[in-house]
Amino acid sequence: MLNIAKSTSPVAPAATESKDWMKASTPELQSGSEDESDVLDAKVKECCRRKRVKREEKQRREEAERRACEEAEARAQEEAERAKAEAEHKAKEEAERQACEQAEKDRAEVQQRAAEVTARQRALAQEASKKRVREEPEAGPSGDQSDNAW
Repeated sequence: MLNIAKSTSPVAPAATESKDWMKASTPELQSGSEDESDVLDAKVKECCRRKRVKREEKQRREEAERRACEEAEARAQEEAERAKAEAEHKAKEEAERQACEQAEKDRAEVQQRAAEVTARQRALAQEASKKRVREEPEAGPSGDQSDNAW
């Protein structure tokens, strides 16, 4: 028995009768090519859709990454500004503390000098008082001083 390959595509009756099988199968090929072009169009559209979806997803990822970078930079900038302000505040407090300490030292020094001056003045006053007492003659019985010539 002979094995004859069977075709799944419909064959026009003219194809068996005509020796020019190409001419006979051309309408079938054309109708198949229309189906093929529809399939190809659908495949092309699906491919374009997939590419567009991938491109949009990539753009969304890049946008999200860009926003995340901008937010991180903004947070870093804020942290740097906060650290700078805190350092300036600490420096100002330290300068004020040192100024207060210096003022206290100056005040203590002034008080010490004033105490020394007061002590010298007392000593000088005591010496002057002692000197006057030595230089003044003692008063007589009537309470008059002999130096007074009235």
